[in-house]
Amino acid sequence: MKEMKNSCDRCGTCCQQGGPALHLQDRHLVESGFFDFEVLVTIRKGEPAYHPLADKPEPVQHELIKIQGQGADWCCRFFSTDSSCCTIYEDRPLTCRLLKCWEPSEVVAVAGRDLLDRFDLIPDTDPLLPLVRLHEQECPCPDLKDSAARLRFSSQRNELLDELGRLVNRDLALRALAAGQFSLSVGRELFYFGRPLFQLLAPLGITVAETPQGLVLSYSGESRLPGNGL
Repeated sequence: MKEMKNSCDRCGTCCQQGGPALHLQDRHLVESGFFDFEVLVTIRKGEPAYHPLADKPEPVQHELIKIQGQGADWCCRFFSTDSSCCTIYEDRPLTCRLLKCWEPSEVVAVAGRDLLDRFDLIPDTDPLLPLVRLHEQECPCPDLKDSAARLRFSSQRNELLDELGRLVNRDLALRALAAGQFSLSVGRELFYFGRPLFQLLAPLGITVAETPQGLVLSYSGESRLPGNGL
């Protein structure tokens, strides 16, 4: 019989599923400079992310800010895989303080509540703010599950790929404008604009090819959305 947990054994499972979402109670960690924008990522409404104790990512209902992963992995950047411990343990965010995998009631009670978003953290004087607002208006995250359903029907596929292609190219154009005008690093881009749309579309089986006119989207027919094999 598998022994039940009653304390943390530092297995690292929770940390490896992604950095925590930040709550209003964590705002001081950003405003004090402990967390620079460079280590944060915006998960916009509709983007997939892990919820506490979930075993697969699901689309979020409201924008949130998370700690970035390590490289291309979900694993929290402050988790040491060598020593299996948190490197910021004394200053860890609220979710990490409440999370007890053997007794999840405390973290479940705050999940999705009082979350920080970009506009809580970007000062009104930040010259990037107008471009962030424009990007949010013109490049929302598409409904991924609806898009996956439409892609399965050939009669709707080409029209949808054209729609998504325009969205992807506008997304990249605004990012390039920000990078050129403000020398924006990749890390800070992930905070200000979230993840590039073409990356979010990849689990739908959508691939991209560069052309002189911009990115062109095609469909491979292999969806890996949550609930479909991700």
